[in-house]
Amino acid sequence: MNLLFDNKKSEPQHEPMECPMGDMTDRGVPTALPHHNLIEVKEGADRDITALIEAFKRDFGVKFVLAFSGGADDENPLLNHVSAHVRKMDLSEDVRQAVAQQIEAARQSYIEQIVRHVLIPLRGYRIAVLSGGTKWGVPAAATKIAKECNFPTIGVFPLAAMGKHTLPPDLLDLAICVHPFAYKSQWGDESPVYTKTLDSVVVIGGGAGTMIEVAHILKLNERKDVRPKHIVPVHGTGGTADKLSFFPGKPGTMAISIPPSPIISGMEACRYLREHAFTEDIYEEAENLPQAAG
Repeated sequence: MNLLFDNKKSEPQHEPMECPMGDMTDRGVPTALPHHNLIEVKEGADRDITALIEAFKRDFGVKFVLAFSGGADDENPLLNHVSAHVRKMDLSEDVRQAVAQQIEAARQSYIEQIVRHVLIPLRGYRIAVLSGGTKWGVPAAATKIAKECNFPTIGVFPLAAMGKHTLPPDLLDLAICVHPFAYKSQWGDESPVYTKTLDSVVVIGGGAGTMIEVAHILKLNERKDVRPKHIVPVHGTGGTADKLSFFPGKPGTMAISIPPSPIISGMEACRYLREHAFTEDIYEEAENLPQAAG
């Protein structure tokens, strides 16, 4: 296992890369991974992955890992309708492209607004923000706003995403790259590590990958001897978030995992987390906490 994080220090260790980003493995992914704080999860690893993640949390004063889950390419029905209408209009190609860019910017701005309404009131809480660590949609928005709020950031992603699709090192304080244990690397390989790392998750939209994560969390929550991981879907964002109330989970597990009434905004999600997920020991004045990089 290649570890680029010294768990005895809060500063990353800048190991020299052995080969340039242009070199590729037979799976078509870079052999040099451009993150200074990197844990690789793969078969035959000779270090305790859990211990390494816990060391990172200690170094940054983290008591709680709050995740954001949702697709990097979610489709919004309303914006899709607007896009279809624009395509039918008698417009030049340049204008069509400009409008399409504005629609995409509006979608991303909407996601960022939800995340911002969750995170800004939590300044002073000893939390790290976990995402899929990729450049678009919910993962990008969660990481961007977390850095604005000075929260440590963690990204968990499959080997297939490394390089082209992942956020740069200055946005991720810890990057966890999950190698496949069978066959080629694919999206979804990271889900078990992602769900075990988080303490609670806010769900914004999301597709099959988000549904896999939710299912895994519900299975973890079936244990009676651990604190449940709360799943907080923001209703009205489409996809998985709007379908969780119909998920075929065990009634008792669903009751302790998902809010009993719809959460319709980031502010409501924040309030729910404060009342149901957080404990008193995760709050501390921000100036007393270790500072996230960047």
